[in-house]
Amino acid sequence: MFMVSVKAKRKNIVLMILLILILLLVILTAVLVHGSGSQTTMAGGKYSVKAETNEDRVAFLKQFGWEVSPEPIEIREVTIPASFNDVYEKYNAIQKEQGLDLTRYAGKICKQWVYQVNNAMDQGSPVHATLLVYGGKVIGGDISSTPLDGYMCGFSGSERISPDNMAKQLPAESQAKEGKNLSEIPTNAWPVD
Repeated sequence: MFMVSVKAKRKNIVLMILLILILLLVILTAVLVHGSGSQTTMAGGKYSVKAETNEDRVAFLKQFGWEVSPEPIEIREVTIPASFNDVYEKYNAIQKEQGLDLTRYAGKICKQWVYQVNNAMDQGSPVHATLLVYGGKVIGGDISSTPLDGYMCGFSGSERISPDNMAKQLPAESQAKEGKNLSEIPTNAWPVD
């Protein structure tokens, strides 16, 4: 029979236990941080903001009743301004209403994904879904029509913003919510990079 005997000082045992506890705490924190933020709340309901893959982004929009083309029509990098002017403050108001907030990403570069919405038209022109993605998660975006006098709204499709509040075709779930109105945003106020 083979036996090993180790004499450990009390101080070393306490130090070893402390190191193990710290390691467990770091692992638990990493798991919680990685898992948190994959959902947000809008109008009392939770929705996923996962956007690591194209399938995730299409599924994100589907949560709100939007049917989009399977591939984006535009992908580009945009910089969220370090300080917001009136245009970005108003755009961020839309984001805050949908449980998102761009101020946390001020000065950061994110990816913008634009999809063609297949179940909405405006004056016979296409409607686009724009997603701002950072770290594999949706941090902002909108649904907007392409005519010059078109509209912009949050992902739910309600609370449309347009120069003259014209009626638009929206998903059935959103049509019931119409009647709410955000403060008017000038026609030329849509954020662009």
